[in-house]
Amino acid sequence: MKYFLIETDEKNYIPYSINKNRAVDIRYVNREYAYKIPNCCVVDMKTPIDVFFPGIFTEPILLVEEMVANVIEMYAPETIFKTIYLLEEESELHRTYFMPILEEVDCLSDKTLRSRGGTELLQIVLKEEAVKKKPVFRVAGFLHTYLIGQMDFIESILRRDVRGIKLKELEVE
Repeated sequence: MKYFLIETDEKNYIPYSINKNRAVDIRYVNREYAYKIPNCCVVDMKTPIDVFFPGIFTEPILLVEEMVANVIEMYAPETIFKTIYLLEEESELHRTYFMPILEEVDCLSDKTLRSRGGTELLQIVLKEEAVKKKPVFRVAGFLHTYLIGQMDFIESILRRDVRGIKLKELEVE
C-alpha cells in the first residue's frame, strides 16, 4: 500500500499568523488531552490581499475543510473534531474549519532522516507493520504536523477536489 505526506502548498496566498492569539494550546492537540480544548474556538489570522483558503492547513495546527473532515470521518470514525472559526478582525473575513484529533502513530523506520536537533523529519520512511490498516494519521512525537494518508484516503479527497495541498509519496519498509 502507498502512503503520502500531506502538506499545505505554501505557493498560494494563504492566511498566516493563525492562532497568534493562542486560542488553541497546541500541547493539547492529541487524544489524551483533547478534552482541554473547547469544542468551538475563535482563532485569529492575517490574510494577504488575494487570500486563498486551502482544504488542509498543516501549520501551526491541523485544520481541514468540512469536505475533508467528512472523508476523515468515513475512514477514521473514532476521530475527535473541534470546530475552529478563523477570523481576521480588521476585514471581518472569516472561515470555518475543523481540527481533527487524529491517531498518532509511532511509525518511523530507522532509515528516516531527521534534522540535526531531531525535531524535524527530512526524509520519512515508514514501518509497514505500524501503518498497516491506518488510512490517515499523524506521526507521533512531533509538535509539527506530519499528516500521512493511505492511497485510498488520498484518492477520496482528490475526487472531491481538495485544493491547496501537496503530496509526497513515502517509502515503506
